[in-house]
Order: sequence, then C-alpha cells, then structure tokens
Amino acid sequence: MKKSHQFTALLMTTVFGFGQMAFAQKVETTADGSTVTYEKDFFTNYNAVTLLDMLLIIPGGKEILDKNSNQYSGGAEGQGERGFGSGGDQILMNGKRLAGKSNNIEDTLSRISAEQVERVEIIRGVADGLDVQSQGLIINVVMQEGGSNATTFWKVSALKTFSRDTKPEFTLSRSGSVSGLDYNVSIERSDSGYFYNRDETAFNSTGDVTSEQNVDAGFAWDSFIFNTNLGYQFADGSQLQLNGLYSPGGNDGYEIRNKTTNALNPVSRLIDGSSDEWEIGGDYTKNLGVLGNFKALFVINGDDGSERVSVTKGSDADNFEATNETEVTSKSEKILRLSLNKGLTEKQSLEFGGEVAINTYDKSFVRNQRNAASEDFLLINSDEVMIKENRYEVFANHTYNISSNFVLQSSLVTEFSTIIADNVFAGGTPTRRDTSFTYFKPRFNLRYDISDQDQFRATAEQKVSQLDFGNFVTRYDQQAEVLRFGNPNIRPEQVWEFTAQYEHRLPNDGGSIAIEGFYRAYEDHITQVDFTEYQNLSGDVITADQFFTLPPTAGLRDMIDFTSKAGNIDRASSIGAKLNITKRLDFIGLPQAVFSTNYTYEKRRATDQFTGESIKFPFASDHTLTFNYRHDITDIGFAYGFSGEWKSDYEMRDINWHWPTNPNFKLEAFAEYIVMDGIKLAVQLENIMKNRSTSTFTFYNDHRRFNESFGHTDRKTTNWTELTISLQGTF
Repeated sequence: MKKSHQFTALLMTTVFGFGQMAFAQKVETTADGSTVTYEKDFFTNYNAVTLLDMLLIIPGGKEILDKNSNQYSGGAEGQGERGFGSGGDQILMNGKRLAGKSNNIEDTLSRISAEQVERVEIIRGVADGLDVQSQGLIINVVMQEGGSNATTFWKVSALKTFSRDTKPEFTLSRSGSVSGLDYNVSIERSDSGYFYNRDETAFNSTGDVTSEQNVDAGFAWDSFIFNTNLGYQFADGSQLQLNGLYSPGGNDGYEIRNKTTNALNPVSRLIDGSSDEWEIGGDYTKNLGVLGNFKALFVINGDDGSERVSVTKGSDADNFEATNETEVTSKSEKILRLSLNKGLTEKQSLEFGGEVAINTYDKSFVRNQRNAASEDFLLINSDEVMIKENRYEVFANHTYNISSNFVLQSSLVTEFSTIIADNVFAGGTPTRRDTSFTYFKPRFNLRYDISDQDQFRATAEQKVSQLDFGNFVTRYDQQAEVLRFGNPNIRPEQVWEFTAQYEHRLPNDGGSIAIEGFYRAYEDHITQVDFTEYQNLSGDVITADQFFTLPPTAGLRDMIDFTSKAGNIDRASSIGAKLNITKRLDFIGLPQAVFSTNYTYEKRRATDQFTGESIKFPFASDHTLTFNYRHDITDIGFAYGFSGEWKSDYEMRDINWHWPTNPNFKLEAFAEYIVMDGIKLAVQLENIMKNRSTSTFTFYNDHRRFNESFGHTDRKTTNWTELTISLQGTF
C-alpha cells in the first residue's frame, strides 16, 4: 500500500474512532449488556429542549416511541390492556408507568424540560423491579432528585394544510419542586385534522363507465388540555404520585360529493360534535419491611361526547333527500390495582396482588330522514345500548435470576369478568345480555445474555382483548358507506402469542440489529359474521350451506334479509418475522447521523364467514417497511431528517362487497434549529407524497357467495400536504 493511502486510512480510522469514542464516553453499559445508560452529558451537545427531544436523539428511540403509540389494533395483541395489567407503556419514569389512560405518557414527554432529566436507560429484556413486563425494549427515564429550580416550557405552533386555513396551537407548562413536592402543570390548545380529495369512476358488470364522482372532505378536532402531575416523597420513604387531566373539545367536518349521473346531486355531509374528557390517576408505594414493597395504582375517568351528522342530497324541490344521524356517548372507567413485591432470595422475587376495573359505556344512535324540505323528519333507525363491565383479577409475577446472564419471569393471572348489556331498538323489545367470563392468562418471559452485545429473548403469553363497545351499537360506516348494526353478544378475543428475538448491539453505541419471529393463535376472533336468517320456500329455518345448495330462486332471495354484524369466530392465526436495523453513520464520517429501518412480514389469516375462503385480517398488510433518518449537526445547533412507510395491499370484505386497497408510500421530513440558548425553531412536512391510496370497491347482488357483481368503483384518494412551524423553549 502506498504511504499516502496508508496515511489516509489511518486518518479516517482515527476520525471515525474518535467519533465513536466520544459517544462511548457518555454511554454506559452494564456488564451483561442488558441496560444501556445515556448520561446527562450525552445530550449536552444536542441542545435538547424537552425529554421528547432526548429520546428522539437516542439510536432506536423513535422506533420505541412509535411502537408505544401505534400498536396494531386488529387483535388481542394490540387493542390495549384490560385495566392496568402487567403490560402497557414501554416508557417509564423512575421505573414507573404513568397511572393513566387518557393522560398518556407521550403527551407528558413533550412537556418535561430536558434540564430535569438525570439519565435515560434502555433496558433490554426482562428486568426486576419495573412497573411493566418487557415487550422487548423499555425506556426508563431517571429524573433529577432534589432540584429546586422551576422551569417553564412553552411552545407555539401553526399547522398549515395546503389550500386550507392555518391552525394555531400552543403549550405552556411549569415544572419544579416546592418543599419536597414535585409538580408539573400545563395547558395546551390542540387543533388537528386532515383533508382529502377522492376521484371515483364507476363501472357496471360489463366494464362500461357509468358515472364519475369527486369527493372533497375535511375533518378537524380542537380541544383545550389541562394537565397536572404531582409527586411527593414522605419522610418514611413512601412515595405518592397524582395525575389529573381535563379536556373539553369539539370536532367538525364536511364531505361534498359531486356525481355526474346522480339526480340527487350534490351530496353534502356536515359533521358537528363535542366531547368532555377528564381523568384522575395516581400511585402510592411504601416499603413494608419484611412484607415487601406495597404499591397501589388507581384511575378514575369519564368521557362524554355527542356527534350530529346532517346529510343533504339534491339542490331543488323535485330532487331532495335529507338524513340526520345523532350519536350520544358516555363512558367511564374505574381501576384499582394493589400489589406486594417481595424478594424471596438473592435471585428470586415475587409480586402478587389483585385488580378491579369497572367500565360503563352508554351510547345511542338515531337516524331520521325526509324526502322533501317541507316534510318532517321520520325515524328510520334507532339503537341504544347501556353496558357495564365488572372485571376482577388476581395475579402473581415471579422473577428468577438463574444466573448473571439468564433471567426467567413467569406470571399467572386469573381474570373474572361480567358484562351486562341492555339493548333497545326502535319499535323492538328490549334485550339484555348478562354474561360471565373466566380467563387464565399465563406468561413466560426469558432473557439470555449471550455476551454484553448479544441477547436472546423469548416470550409465551395468553392475552385477552379489551372489547370495543362501539361494536355493540348501530353506526354508519362512512368509509364503506353502509349502516352497520350492533351486536351486544361479542366476546373478548383471546390470543396465544409466541415470540423469539435475537438482538446484537454494535460497539460504542453504534446501533443494533434485531431479528424476531412470532406466531399468534386466536380464539373468538372478532370479524364480520353472517347473521342472515336463512329459510327455504316452506319457511323452514335452514343453514347457509343448505340455502346456497337449493339453489335459491329470485323470489326466495327477495324474501331473505341478508345481514352481517361484527361477531366472533372460533379460530384465526398470524405468523411472521421482523428485522430491525439501527446504525450510526460513522463509517461515512457522520457519527451524529442515525439511520434505522424496520421490515415486518406478518401473515394474518382467518376464514371468510361469507365464502369460506382464507382471507387477510381487515386493513392488515402482509409487508410493512419503515425507515427513519436523523442527522444532528451539533456545532451549529441544527438537525434534520426524514421518515417513510411502505405497506403492501390490504382489504376489507363484507356480505355484499369487497374492497382491496393499495396504500401509497408515506414520507415526512423535519428540520430544527436552535436560534438561541434554550429556544428551538422546528419545521415539519407531512403527507409529502400526497397520494394516500388507490382502491377498487366491488358490489355484489345480495351476497358475495352468489358471485354476481353488479359493478365496481375505482377510487384514488389524495391527502393534502401539511406544514407545521413551531417555536419552543424553556426559561
């Protein structure tokens, strides 16, 4: 090798190595590699203003934040914990989760000043003494103790949706400590929404164009959010934390449809709604000596809302139709969880206790219609449901540190619940559902540290979903443009989940590579089910298979009311794998730039209850690819980056339609600049690609099993690009 080349190679190695060493000096890893700690000094050069800024800087931090807030909601593994449970947020404060449901951790992160943070820990796999059981990685934020200086965080922003009005927002938060009482109080004005445009071309069964339609729509939500977090440590070492939230708000929207061949044109759909949400939560911990550590968590919340939808079709007296739909919802939740955590030996600990949760959900749906402006509205549909769910569980969580690099955590949970649902239809006889359930939910979580950089994790767990009580009452599905009838007899969905993951962390905080495989077996899977009451020409009740083998005549088909609702089926399954790569770009001379990508293959399949074929879960893509790039140029206080998401096709099906959709690539970008000490200017662009999806909606006569399509509609949906400019700081 020539001397010049040798010198160049040595220089590059020195520069890159120095960049890695600079990070390594401020990042500590435990001997077994299970915990990576980012000290306060690590964030100094980044000019972080809030705790959220700090987490976004950490390699892989954005992925954990996204996973915490955007879990898949198509099954028991993603519909949220029933009560507190042993799962929940994978982001903790001083080893504890925030005792709240509406008052969530993501909002709290953006209000806490970076000056109040002592360090940030990334915990890999099972760890003893935490409020939640690990789902892979956990972020634990350790706050400064004994700080007396109060800080004020402020943020003003404006959201500009292209061709739409600018929406102002602000946040004002005060944090500090007075006589041992830590506090954070804040007020926020939030104004969000989305707008889209959709072009549709309709075809008949022979493929001829029958009409064209344009849909212009927009929806907006506005609210004030008042938030309080209090913490106090007593002289005996016990701690009390209280959280409060109050959020009044409203929503409005519009949808204008213009169809070339429709006499009732245009179709105007106007939406107006309001909500009133509140919550009080807290936790209390105390060391009871030989009995162990006592912990109590509680949450009480309520949410009342109403929404009125006015639909007008036609613009003159001869072609006119109007519909009003009104929904009124009132729901509440009360949860109390008590537990004792005691060390049994040097290597073993046991947490045991109980939890009670009482949920109420009342909702009414009324649909009125008139065919002339001079007529009175007549009742078309009415449905009212009143639900109360009482749930009790007893649990025991055992942690066994078998060796310095081998930890096994096992849980045994038994749940008892009762659901009482009263349902009243217009002109019908009130019905009552009174059902009790008992579920045994074991969980086993293994962590094996192969080395300080390599770790293997495995989990086997049975989960039970939180029911969506919205499925109990009739509603209008705007996307599919159909009326969906409620079913108060839906049972919670259960899933056995098995996962195995291998993770390799690159040296000197250079990133990580993780591979995961998983399998889920569902019972009582919730999907659209055929509720048609089939009969033959003699009026005898028969099964669906018997009906379709008659074959049914046109007259018999006219006698049948083909009906579908959300319901349970016996079995469904999911199998897949994930690959996650996070890497500092030190090898190209950019040690402050981080690129991460995640690819997920998940084959979720169930039996179509209308045709018997194997189909995808609704809205479930088999392939998902995401990426994120962030580069901090700390010398000038500037950062920029972009992120994107690509998903493969997904589909929706019902008794008489099929709707496959091809989602378009999503891309967003940001730039941040520290204009002066503690003040940051940020610009963010969303929906850069504009195109949201293309799809084909196919309609069938009576039932898809007849396979008689009477036409389809090609749809192309475009979202407007959004620009957000914000200025934030602390003092």
